Amino acid sequence: MRRPEEIKPQGSVRAVIGRLARWGAVKASDNQTIDGLLIIGDKGIDKIVEALRLIRDFDPVRYKRLLGDVRQIFVTTLPASAAQWANSSRACELDERYVIREGTTPERIASSIVHEATHARLMRCGIGYEETLRDRVERVCLRREIAFAAKLPAGTDRLEQVEATLAAMPDFSDKAMSERYIGGLRDALLYLDMPAWLVGLTVSYRRWQHRRRFSRQPIS
Repeated sequence: MRRPEEIKPQGSVRAVIGRLARWGAVKASDNQTIDGLLIIGDKGIDKIVEALRLIRDFDPVRYKRLLGDVRQIFVTTLPASAAQWANSSRACELDERYVIREGTTPERIASSIVHEATHARLMRCGIGYEETLRDRVERVCLRREIAFAAKLPAGTDRLEQVEATLAAMPDFSDKAMSERYIGGLRDALLYLDMPAWLVGLTVSYRRWQHRRRFSRQPIS
């Protein structure tokens, strides 16, 4: 999945602030390099290293492509998804809560990385993430996950999860993605230890932005 703020052009002040925040996180976090791929984060690094080993050992062709398409794996806090692709920094971003959760196996993380690396490959081939293309793009990424999971000795659970997602695709419209982002924002900010009063203001502001934006759109 792409970052919600990257669905639009990256000339905004918010995009610049986002890049500066990412740069600060890189400087403040621990990092490790595997085959030239930078892994950034404070927690769950061992799982990510094991996930990369799974891709390398069981799908070496895909692993080679991944190293050419992805510059870094960044463990951060994502309000709307377990993983997403940040094209501006060529980063596969993983939600820290997802990574460290007991039920999240290296196989699941490897599958998520494969999904986001597919976004990277499609972007490099000139295939964008416009709203009209988004459902088809996500289906391609899910099918790549299925093909990868089928090669893993312990990939059955992940294979079934991804097949279920493909059979009942979420809504990937701009409005639905914005709603999911707002729906997960409160928990994400509280996880980051933001004061509750500021969390409330931030979520309220984003909801106002959402209503303002989508109330202007004509009903199809």
